[in-house]
Amino acid sequence: MSVEPAPEPRREPVAQQGMLREEIALSWRRSMLSGLRPDDPFDSASIEETDRRSRLFDAATPILDRMQDDLADTRYCVLLADRDARLIDLRVGQRRIQDRIEEDGAIRGRLFTEENTGTNSIATVYETRQPLAVRGEEHFVEAMKKYSCYGYPLTHPTTRRLEGVLDVTFLSEDDSPLLRPMLTRAVEDVHRRLLEGARSTETALLAAFQETVSRRRGAPVVAIGEDVFFANTAAQQVLDSVDHTVMRAVTEGTPSGRQLTKDLTLNSGLAVRAIWSRVTSRGGVVLEFDPAQTPRHRHSAVDRREVGSAPTRTVAGRLAAAREHRFTTLITGDQGTGKSRALTILAADTLVIRHRATVLTDAPATRWLEDLRQSLDTHTGLVAVEDFHLLPPAMARRVGDLLADSHAWWAISSGPFDAGSAEHRRILPHCRVQITLASLRSRADEIPQLAREILQEIGAADSVRLTAGAVDALTRHRWPGNISELKTILEAAVRQRSSGDITADQLPALTPGPRQELSPLQRAEREAIECELDRSGGNKLAAAKNLGISRTTLYKRMSQLGILG
Repeated sequence: MSVEPAPEPRREPVAQQGMLREEIALSWRRSMLSGLRPDDPFDSASIEETDRRSRLFDAATPILDRMQDDLADTRYCVLLADRDARLIDLRVGQRRIQDRIEEDGAIRGRLFTEENTGTNSIATVYETRQPLAVRGEEHFVEAMKKYSCYGYPLTHPTTRRLEGVLDVTFLSEDDSPLLRPMLTRAVEDVHRRLLEGARSTETALLAAFQETVSRRRGAPVVAIGEDVFFANTAAQQVLDSVDHTVMRAVTEGTPSGRQLTKDLTLNSGLAVRAIWSRVTSRGGVVLEFDPAQTPRHRHSAVDRREVGSAPTRTVAGRLAAAREHRFTTLITGDQGTGKSRALTILAADTLVIRHRATVLTDAPATRWLEDLRQSLDTHTGLVAVEDFHLLPPAMARRVGDLLADSHAWWAISSGPFDAGSAEHRRILPHCRVQITLASLRSRADEIPQLAREILQEIGAADSVRLTAGAVDALTRHRWPGNISELKTILEAAVRQRSSGDITADQLPALTPGPRQELSPLQRAEREAIECELDRSGGNKLAAAKNLGISRTTLYKRMSQLGILG
């Protein structure tokens, strides 16, 4: 696999150029839009434990060893980042340069994205998937301007997916024309080792697949590798391309040496039990399926909301039971997991009156409590208290007492109760049904069905559907905004494509949430705005009116809270 050289920047400082190179200027703009400032330290970029058993680490280690020997007693650093732009290895020629670069933020496990670290030859190469040289003043963050660097994307030779970024960083005065050829050779060698590893893995995967097919005659069996998908005849009869994508998402990250089981609903509506294990520590997985007794049909109006993985069907069933018996209900989950949506499902055709804790920032507590008391005394449908965890402890106690003494049908939505006060937890014994909603990131197998439901809810034409490539892109996203973010993405896609297939290229950029960590009140405010935008069909004027703020204030808060649209 040939590697194109990184473009050579002009030698004079940026200040003398009068302008930035186009690729650098675009990177600066992305960095500024993310909220990063040139004087920001790298301390805000997260540090996590790295996987030293990964395919990339295995392929790159001998090459990095050789580069370290070649650069002995020099002031050069070699940095390796993974497919998430997280620094997983650092090699240096001198201990002094390692101390210096680590002091400036280059630490193993640190995330090097443009929103955290600005323009550099890891973050910008990760963003553009193109080789790049960044010299001195071209760096966005002041702390990096003393360095220059060359970076190359590491792409898998067969799948063409990004595996990571290889970078050489050095003090600007130490630049050498020999660095680029050395880095080019290293990248080619890593690509070669990735290809060799893929071939041996596929051989082992095929053998395991054939053994399972022979042992489970007549049962659907598939094998999923990095760039291969094997299926016997029985599997081909029940699985389609969307199922293939879901299977990849479900089995991603499976540890070796363990057999896992999960109940799923296929794209056809058939409920199955999937059983799988990883062939080798870096190999693919082999899945076998046991069909359930009764198939579910994805277009059935009766059980449309219950289709999905077993946990979701359980949630839907518990909501239905709570509605049938008018049980008091507590729904907890992180921001954007669908708590407001679950309250709507709980109420079904019954009118629901919602009392939001976020309103207390603008309304007197006594008036808010009186409104809640009146609803509990007179309303015959569902009375909902939203964002209960945001109530001050004293207020939570008073609200809890009102609910506990009431004979009305009520429900509460809340963030996780782990960090709640004792006053908040006093309500728990009075909640007959308690449901916790998982994050969308842990429910990748449900994304196809959730997407179909959301497309129906937003009024998309019946002909609109997601291609397998689009589903693959959605299942690979980390979903910091959970279901709210999924809905925003699909709304934007439908505005662009009102009929026919929506491909991965037609999905708007799956951008991460806001760079700053939101406080609980900010997270609740964001969810309240998103819910109101949902109810108003995206009409900003109507949403602002219902929220009791001006449209200008709404736009400002949407920008500050990272709400798309």
